Amino acid sequence: MENCQVGGGPVMAALDLSSYSETVFVHALTLARALKRELILLNVINSRGRETLDRLNAQGFTVSFEQYTEGIKAERNAVFSADYLSRAGETPARLVFRVGLPYEEIVKAIVEEGAGMVVMGCKGRTNLAGALFGTTAEKVFRRATCPVLSVRGPEHCRLP
Repeated sequence: MENCQVGGGPVMAALDLSSYSETVFVHALTLARALKRELILLNVINSRGRETLDRLNAQGFTVSFEQYTEGIKAERNAVFSADYLSRAGETPARLVFRVGLPYEEIVKAIVEEGAGMVVMGCKGRTNLAGALFGTTAEKVFRRATCPVLSVRGPEHCRLP
């Protein structure tokens, strides 16, 4: 792999806790180990939830977006720590949260974290928006400053 022009930075796994996350994690961890790189687990809290929260707040629900995102981070931190970070073993690994539009935050994180490669699924939690506007993965592929490895979902991982 050393001859493949993979950057010297960490391997970043973009995980959204969809059915693709396990496969993405396994591939990213395997690459990080093989390349002797740090593994960054990136999770983006979609800021589109703010619109829904604003509508609820207009009806008397009193939770700020900041309180909402802190609650989501705490819940996801527990999942990522128990299910993913604990399996990294000797491979240096850390969790990074971002809040915003997923493709924008992934691209920003690539630059800010100096990622040498990103591993992500080709579909996320829902594909309706992807069918209409293009998937997060497609947008990241067009804008990323490092190689992006697309991992197919578990339905494609069956051996013949």
